[in-house]
Amino acid sequence: MTRLTVFLSVLTGFVLILVLNTYKTLPVSNEKFDLVKTEKAYKEHAEKVLEVTGPKEVEAVAEVADVEYAPVVDLNTPQLVAGHKIFGQCIACHGKGGEGKASQKAPHIGGQYDWYIEKQLTDMKAGARINAAMMPILKGLSPQDMKDAAAYVSQLPWNKEAYLAALKAKK
Repeated sequence: MTRLTVFLSVLTGFVLILVLNTYKTLPVSNEKFDLVKTEKAYKEHAEKVLEVTGPKEVEAVAEVADVEYAPVVDLNTPQLVAGHKIFGQCIACHGKGGEGKASQKAPHIGGQYDWYIEKQLTDMKAGARINAAMMPILKGLSPQDMKDAAAYVSQLPWNKEAYLAALKAKK
């Protein structure tokens, strides 16, 4: 047992000597620590991040002011009738056709899937998604009201031109 211990100690010593000798001959490079290159790379990265996440110029969504608020959706079910009444509270921000208003930072919701709209409303009311502008409206809505509003919004035309054409066709 003693011989094995001595052998392993001597072997370890030789390995350490070889490693330390080769360590001294390794080339030294301080490129990683070049402050000028690091600052330049950081500025380039910051510019790219700002380009991707920075505010963009948004074209203002034209308001649909020349037409009365008449439902474009065929209100053939009680759910759609109730949804139409509830959507009356949403017009101020989301527009008559659900086209959204850039001035209110309200997204385009007309024609969106009903399950998606309902999930967003539920998440906002539960606090999982924060939207201070919608909280006063959401506090008064029941889960059924949210389903009705989502069903109505999903039936709105997806684009504004289709909405205006549908309004003109109804007259």
